[in-house]
Amino acid sequence: MTTDGPGDPDGPTGADEGHRPLPADEQELLDAFDRLRPVGSLRWGFDDAMRRLEEQATVDPGVEPWPGLPGDLWERGRAARVGRRLSGEVTETLAALLADDARRAAAMAAAHATEAAGDALRYLAARVEVLEARADPAALEVAALELPDFGVGEWAPSLAAWVAGAVDLPSVVVGELGDGAVLDALGGPAAAGRDLVAVDPSGPRVWAAGAAGHGGRVRLVLAEVADHLRTLPDAGAAGVVLAGCVDRLGLDAKLGLVDQAVRVTAPGGRIVLLVADAAAWEAALPPPVADLLPGRPLHPETWRHLLAHRGAGAPVWHRADAGPVHAVVAQVGR
Repeated sequence: MTTDGPGDPDGPTGADEGHRPLPADEQELLDAFDRLRPVGSLRWGFDDAMRRLEEQATVDPGVEPWPGLPGDLWERGRAARVGRRLSGEVTETLAALLADDARRAAAMAAAHATEAAGDALRYLAARVEVLEARADPAALEVAALELPDFGVGEWAPSLAAWVAGAVDLPSVVVGELGDGAVLDALGGPAAAGRDLVAVDPSGPRVWAAGAAGHGGRVRLVLAEVADHLRTLPDAGAAGVVLAGCVDRLGLDAKLGLVDQAVRVTAPGGRIVLLVADAAAWEAALPPPVADLLPGRPLHPETWRHLLAHRGAGAPVWHRADAGPVHAVVAQVGR
């Protein structure tokens, strides 16, 4: 930042004795520009606006509230031999003036408070925009990216046993659909009276599942898995099976997904994570997708740690034998 010298026409006005003072209206305009000029960081601006709000909430105006017209005003008017009509008109005029002054004072105080609140909201909105830009600078729809579709057929014989009969509840949630192997594997519980709720953010995958005949016995939902889980009641599902989304999401979203899965799974129910092997994942991703995705697969041991930390007890890592997908199974207990 440069220091304004005496010859700088854009320097601060009135600060140098060698400068001629500006007319009042021009100085007022410059002062307004100075007040609106961004100073410091967004955090400083927000903190300053909040400080002004707090000061307005605690400051003593130093003015006692107007107690109203004296009760003996009429008697004093009569003692002064002022006519009833004149005294009444004076009283009414005085009351109207005082009420108008009170309204103007209240409006000015409200305007100052509104200005500080508006500044605080403006700075807060700007800070949220900065955080959003940092969290997702590319603003990509992850579901639209070309991700590897690893088959989970290796776990088909085990899936039904993991979620069937764990608790006596009619619903199992599946997210995401992949190649449909999970839905095929869980056909037994569905046929036995247990409903499947299959959630996927990709329209083509949802439509393909319906065309393959899954729509007759499975409730297909086009949505992000975490978003749909938030709409489900606590402890309302016998189990949750997650694949795909657990690999591509960022860490915060992964934790939120696990929290929702634990919340909706009834005590005794199981959460099954079908997670891609990190090396196979990186080898299968096109470079642009690998660079732009918010997250990458976690190691199964990391998933075990997170599940136990978020309330799912004794997670077990089932290592993949032939395919690139591991299974981590945990039972929810409250």
